[in-house]
Amino acid sequence: MATTSPFPPGALEWLAGPAPSQVLLIGAASYVPAFSRLGHEVTVIEPATSVTSTALRYPGAHAVAAAAEALPFDPRVFDTIVAIQNFHTVNPKLALPEWARVLRGGGHIALAYMVRDDSVPWVKKLRTIIQAYLPQAMAGEYGVESTAALTGLAAFPKVEQTAFRLWVPSTRAQLQDSARRAAGAEELSAEAETAMSDAIGQLYDEYARVPDPMKLPYQLRCWRAWVNNPDLTASFAQTSGLTIAF
Repeated sequence: MATTSPFPPGALEWLAGPAPSQVLLIGAASYVPAFSRLGHEVTVIEPATSVTSTALRYPGAHAVAAAAEALPFDPRVFDTIVAIQNFHTVNPKLALPEWARVLRGGGHIALAYMVRDDSVPWVKKLRTIIQAYLPQAMAGEYGVESTAALTGLAAFPKVEQTAFRLWVPSTRAQLQDSARRAAGAEELSAEAETAMSDAIGQLYDEYARVPDPMKLPYQLRCWRAWVNNPDLTASFAQTSGLTIAF
């Protein structure tokens, strides 16, 4: 079940830093305005097929056709590189050396993933209902496991981690519509789809405090890895690393 959510207060500042800086955004162009409002100068890389539309939609940003694993920039030109909800789509063995190359000394990369909290009782029941009809839905595969690639890198020896809590309002109809768009829903019979929607509606009616909508709990999980690039010709070696958890 995909839900579009605003970032929690303070999350963007944690990812990119509070002071205006040079930010490279890996895809996720919809976040350009948010970082620009904080005073950052934003460059966003996009596939060649979408870079023109991105440039027209966000004229305040520099839109560049490039891949995360082959950046067409000089060394040490960015303060921060941000990847939101998409780090699992890049090849870290190729991308991370490139990111280290284009970061200034003291710069960092920042990763973020929005993860639903299924520990809340009514969300557990919602998951049970949906998976009775759609076993692959709400499986919790977010791409977070890809962040393990940050562990033990000489180029990024210091890794910090934090999480921001948020609650996303969802009406009865929105919950039902999300279920109808979940993985495998297109194969449901009309009777099964109706039964699933009715069960979700009954759950909503049981827990909702009308007229207020229900709120889906999420965590925005964030990582920062600080670059160590005194010698740009040095190998991208492994070290024991340091992880600081908050």
